[in-house]
Amino acid sequence: MVQGDDFPDAPLAPTVCELGPDLRESIARLGRSGWRAAQLAASGPHGLRPRAMTNSARRDLALTLRRADVMAAGLDVWIPVEHFEDDATVERAIEAVQAACGLAGELGRCPVTMRLPSTPLPADVQAAIGRSAGQAGVCIAAAGVAERPAWCIPCVDPPVYLEAGEDPVAAAANPLAAVRFCDLVDGVRGPPGAGGRLDVLAYRTACKVAAPHRPVVADVRLLADPPAALATMRRVWNAA
Repeated sequence: MVQGDDFPDAPLAPTVCELGPDLRESIARLGRSGWRAAQLAASGPHGLRPRAMTNSARRDLALTLRRADVMAAGLDVWIPVEHFEDDATVERAIEAVQAACGLAGELGRCPVTMRLPSTPLPADVQAAIGRSAGQAGVCIAAAGVAERPAWCIPCVDPPVYLEAGEDPVAAAANPLAAVRFCDLVDGVRGPPGAGGRLDVLAYRTACKVAAPHRPVVADVRLLADPPAALATMRRVWNAA
């Protein structure tokens, strides 16, 4: 495991579910290595399932984070966008978001990040998601650069912005945005510092100036070697 980041004003928060099948042990390793934040996931092979979590499991997760001195930076809910548009799956998708919002509220009211379709969701679906976030006291962050509902803050994922011809540095200057650290390398997601397109110094500066204490998600999803990618991210971030 790599050592923690040296930029306490804006802690890097690894997407911890990519670091191993045992979430409790992965969080503990992050804490031992000096990382002070982690991005959790409600989907994927090692992700949490908030709808299925008992009260005991929720308490255990919160205790694991406290013992490791690691805060929950946010919770990813990568539900396929078409599930919100299909009558057969929309109710279950909304329930998944509701459960994720509830868990995020219990973990310090951290943001819930999800994908939204390129076209606006039906009014009743938007209302249900917005109500879930409001009741839990959390923000919903939308990945991508499409138009967002009023209740939704931007999720700045640099590869998505770069691929769309948008500027992630300008987007990260929004103090309300949820920000991530990754790059677009030869047309695919990769760690910054590997010949990608992200201006790391400008991005890091924008993150710091806009919201000095906002966690920056070190996003190792879909990368071939997440621990090695995380080490590269930490080195590049601290050198910028």
